Amino acid sequence: MASLFGAQKQRPRSKLLGVPLLYTDPVLDFARKAGFKVTEYNQPRYPLWPAAFAFLQTLGFILGTGALAYFLYHGIAKRSQAGKWLCSVSLISLFLLWPTITPQSGAMLLDFFRPALGFRSALLIWDVFMLRPVEEVNSWHPFQFFAQIWAFPRELDEIAVRSEREGYVRSPRIENLKRMPKVLLELVILILTLYVVPPYEYTKNMSQLAFHLYNDALGVSILMALAAICDGLLSLMGIVIGVEMADMLSHWNRAIATVLHRVVFGGSKAARNQVDRKIVAAKALNGSQSAAHALLRRKHLDGLSETEYAETTDDDDAAANGNGTSSGVKQQSTNGAARRRDASQLRLTSTAPGADDKSKKSSKKGNGAVAQPTASQQASSKKFTSKAISAILTFACSGIFHEHITYFTLGFANGENFLFFLLNGFATVGTTWFKRTFPEINSKIPTWASVIMLHLFFLAVSPL
Repeated sequence: MASLFGAQKQRPRSKLLGVPLLYTDPVLDFARKAGFKVTEYNQPRYPLWPAAFAFLQTLGFILGTGALAYFLYHGIAKRSQAGKWLCSVSLISLFLLWPTITPQSGAMLLDFFRPALGFRSALLIWDVFMLRPVEEVNSWHPFQFFAQIWAFPRELDEIAVRSEREGYVRSPRIENLKRMPKVLLELVILILTLYVVPPYEYTKNMSQLAFHLYNDALGVSILMALAAICDGLLSLMGIVIGVEMADMLSHWNRAIATVLHRVVFGGSKAARNQVDRKIVAAKALNGSQSAAHALLRRKHLDGLSETEYAETTDDDDAAANGNGTSSGVKQQSTNGAARRRDASQLRLTSTAPGADDKSKKSSKKGNGAVAQPTASQQASSKKFTSKAISAILTFACSGIFHEHITYFTLGFANGENFLFFLLNGFATVGTTWFKRTFPEINSKIPTWASVIMLHLFFLAVSPL
């Protein structure tokens, strides 16, 4: 037989879902030819069937609780304050206890997503049920309500402003479909980074510098995983339900940070101000021509970016302009002026430190005395202090969020994540304060020096 038909082909060493794999790994072959030292590790097979079952469990919980939250809000919560509290506390408790209701599957990715999604959706329940105006939530169709609880949709006010500027309404399904090529690119980058990230057990004997480089590669890998998997799943969900999702590549951290900031620091005052500022007439996004209810502007940013400019209410702006009219209830034609005011505010406050220095120099008297700080300067300092405290607390809440994940995924929570995020918060506040206080010195620092200082900080906190 061998002489008639030739030698039999070498069978592939493994299969994936019944599809034969290549005889050798082309990436490893290329690395060997390029002169790299290649070390292969034996890894246990990924539990595909348990992962598939866990995925169906997760999907069922998400769909079921999304429908439950919708009916609880419209049937009970919006009718009374007691109903809001009862529904909110019940759903938040259910979401936080979700990892204990369904045992771990052995598929680390899904076991990681359960506490992460549960924690974030618990915050979103408070946001939707307690902070957002009833008029705004009533304007959502059921799929939009579901996305606000379990996904990362683009805010309707942002879509309304974009539609007003462009003169037409984009199709949410087309917008989600446009991101799929980028998702494929992110998946390719994710797979390539896995080749340079060894198993964690092999990092225990690494030097500090090698461990730092390992963390850099691992950070890129995690970023691509979050961007590709989250963005891909959300885009697919948006295509199915017809809701435009926000971009997750450069804003995936805002999926947590914006919710933390809005829930922790939004409070009842923000909820009352939203009612006064909120309504902007725009084309309805569900195909009709009725007015779409949305907030004119949300200034809840992640990190310390909100300290770059002072957030003012419409009443403050009206008082500064010498009239008592709130721009939140003006006609739609004033929206452009409001946006220009916001943009000019950003530009003015970005140069405020230098302007303060000039005003201080010009205010010096002949005898060397310096005039006292003006009321606006004192207010700006107080606003920066309050924003800095809010930013540090937001970082601390992010640390608690990651402690929650590690506890329900790895079985321990020793405070390292909390300390890591807290140190990052203080470092961010410190660098922002330095840029605002010493803008001229900051502009003279070369980029390479900034990169070195950043990596020195990473080296200091990498043991965490």
